[in-house]
Amino acid sequence: MGRIDISKATRPTRGRVGGTDKDRAARFRERMPPAAKRSVFMRNEILLPMRSPPANPARTEIPDTTTAATEIKGMARGMGVDDVGIAELDASLVFTQAGDLPHTRAIVFGIAMSFDTMADIGPRSQDEVHRVYHKLDDIGVRLAHQIAAFGYNASMQPNEGDIPLVALAQQAGLGELGKHGSLISPKLGASFRLGAVTTDMPLAIDGPQDYGIDEVCARCGVCTRFCPGDAIKPFKQAINGVERWHVDTPACEPWFHKLFGCKICLMVCPLNAKGMFGTAFKAASRTLVQTKDAKGMLKLIEERTDMRYEDFVAPAAPVDEEPR
Repeated sequence: MGRIDISKATRPTRGRVGGTDKDRAARFRERMPPAAKRSVFMRNEILLPMRSPPANPARTEIPDTTTAATEIKGMARGMGVDDVGIAELDASLVFTQAGDLPHTRAIVFGIAMSFDTMADIGPRSQDEVHRVYHKLDDIGVRLAHQIAAFGYNASMQPNEGDIPLVALAQQAGLGELGKHGSLISPKLGASFRLGAVTTDMPLAIDGPQDYGIDEVCARCGVCTRFCPGDAIKPFKQAINGVERWHVDTPACEPWFHKLFGCKICLMVCPLNAKGMFGTAFKAASRTLVQTKDAKGMLKLIEERTDMRYEDFVAPAAPVDEEPR
């Protein structure tokens, strides 16, 4: 069940960065804490222009794709990623906005986020998200430059890039799609972020793996119960020709903006207990028992912060777009 069938997949279209409500997205960006804003500036103004370096005309031929893949993944680990895998870049897994991307491989990697900071569900968690995204993009740029030095084309892929990172991460064997629409890793749980480099360098692929996570999600309803927007559904849907878990993005989006990027669904995922944050999650699980559901969780967040939700605005009308 963990190996999603993409044989009938059609190319997805990337949703608008920041969400469908421009005013709400603008307010969301404005109240970002200073450290998060600095990370966004470095990513957009410094790293993004360097994402696709020129390839060295003196190409190094690759006689053994397995050895080359091991070397490239070793580079990524040496730069600081926590997990890395390589997927075949099927044309159906490239956003329509990217046109014809002339690459055949996606090197996908993840970096863990501090579980305790993320569980804060406030400004500190937003700082942590953008700290990790900046690190991912920085590593992606450096890895793309290393590949270009071999004489091959390569592009760093940020979370607003040419490919759906979660789909390619699953195809690279990093984990499985969770019911909450994000990847769940047997090593990192749900508290991590993804980056990637796409390339035409010939590399052996890792391919998707069945870790038993999909079966757990099918039986578990914790993220559904704690989602304040009722955006996580207990059934799969056919999206772009692929039967998979799907999040109601318009229902999620208002809470994403209100709760500094929210992340409640990632933090309450019981599979965090199996990864590197097992001890921290087991301590936090007592809070889940006490709060019971989304209403209780919001009340706890209000008690711990100065946030109030009386001014909650109902979600906009549904639109046909991919989840984040």
